[in-house]
Amino acid sequence: MDINPLQEEHNHVTPVSEVNNDRLASMYKKIAEPPRLLSNAAGKASCCIFRVPQSLLEINGKSYQPHIVSIGPYHRGEPHLRMIEEHKWRYMGSLLSRTEPKGLTLQHFLKSMEPMEARARECYSETIHLSTDEFVEVMVVDGCFLIELFRKVGRVVRFESDDPLINMYWIMPFMVRDFLRLENQMPYFVLEHLYDLITNAEDREDSVKSLSLLALGFFNNHMLRPDPVIEKLHSLTGMP
Repeated sequence: MDINPLQEEHNHVTPVSEVNNDRLASMYKKIAEPPRLLSNAAGKASCCIFRVPQSLLEINGKSYQPHIVSIGPYHRGEPHLRMIEEHKWRYMGSLLSRTEPKGLTLQHFLKSMEPMEARARECYSETIHLSTDEFVEVMVVDGCFLIELFRKVGRVVRFESDDPLINMYWIMPFMVRDFLRLENQMPYFVLEHLYDLITNAEDREDSVKSLSLLALGFFNNHMLRPDPVIEKLHSLTGMP
């Protein structure tokens, strides 16, 4: 019986030499692993905190790195930032001394942040290699530090007379610049959540100023925009 040449070609199977099993396992592992340096979250509208591109770092990398204080996970634990890291805990203690008598404890801060962890992680373009406990701690400690600082500068909460962050005049300008650096950020909705917890617990008449006004007022000490411009932005909120 005659065989169609096209059918014969179709039925022909090219033999494949045996591939090392370890190599196959390694390749399948890479297929299964999600991207880390530019995570899948980076393609979502919720992602808003990015790494500086390598092409810019090669030109002047130090200008994009925090010099005195880390905010968020990207530069957490870097040795040259330890000085202000110690004062974050001092500010946390100062805050708790006011909220714990009202029933708002450190445990409440941490527990209230846990449901927001996944959403907060998605704000970062890079996979954050921190455990849940570590990530939540960063959000709470760094967020409370910023809020305390904004409120102290805004004269809602008093500075201690010996506070070096205000008495040593060179520190504040460095912190302001670090707070504006691209990689040195945390989600604004996290700050809003913490601020609501704090002001509801304290129930103070002088705590009614919005978080956006406190933050803008803090930076306006260095940027000097007209007060009417700042007042127009009193109701700014984070991303939904």
